[in-house]
Amino acid sequence: MIIEKKFLFFRSVRILYEGENISSLLDRKRYDYAVVVSYEPLRLPANFRLSKKKAANIRLNGSSEEIFGRFSVSTRNEIHKTRKIDELEFKIADENFKDSYDLYCRFEKEQSRAPWSVETYKNTILFNAYYKGEIIVSMPCFNLQPYLQIRSISSKRLEAHDAAAGKMIGYASRRLIYEICRYGKEKGYEFAGLGAVNYSTSQKTGVSDFKMFFAPEIGDEYTYTYESGLFRFLKILLPLKNIFLKLTTFLKQR
Repeated sequence: MIIEKKFLFFRSVRILYEGENISSLLDRKRYDYAVVVSYEPLRLPANFRLSKKKAANIRLNGSSEEIFGRFSVSTRNEIHKTRKIDELEFKIADENFKDSYDLYCRFEKEQSRAPWSVETYKNTILFNAYYKGEIIVSMPCFNLQPYLQIRSISSKRLEAHDAAAGKMIGYASRRLIYEICRYGKEKGYEFAGLGAVNYSTSQKTGVSDFKMFFAPEIGDEYTYTYESGLFRFLKILLPLKNIFLKLTTFLKQR
């Protein structure tokens, strides 16, 4: 999957590797900034910087029942509870792009994070949970054969007004991951990707512990980054510009 952007005379590309001929692409187009994400090591030009992180992937071998059986006992019980909640429904390959992206933006902003642009949601497969007709959990997935990769997990849990609503949203989140596994199994994927595993902060630890409930395998995610000389030069200038503006404001106040 290739996502290209252009701002003024700057060109950037983000490649979620699916076997593309990356060298040919880079030869045909000149980029100031390029990122390649892959679940296998790649041979790229020496001017690409490599970083690695651990990622959790649910292997989709065996039947759907066998995949479900590998989840933790508590997770299986919570998924079973979703079948007893009236007006809770799950939509696979949903077409409600607007509400899904709106929920994602609210969820990110509530945690003081900048949402990704709407372009990143294009060409995703949407898995959504609804309660009384309103979307409460959304998980867009990238088609990165053999991976069905979850792009993000967004929910209304930060907007929940009582403990019961928060619990239901948690149950629905677990059910959606199971539905992603079922869909991936039916469509011939080998893995359902849960994303990075990171224990550097308490919040990231909680998210990583949640992923472990689904008995994933832990593998490497490779990120290759290229920055042109002009791009690196501007990265140096921008902080200097901010310092200059703050100094100017301070001097004017005096």
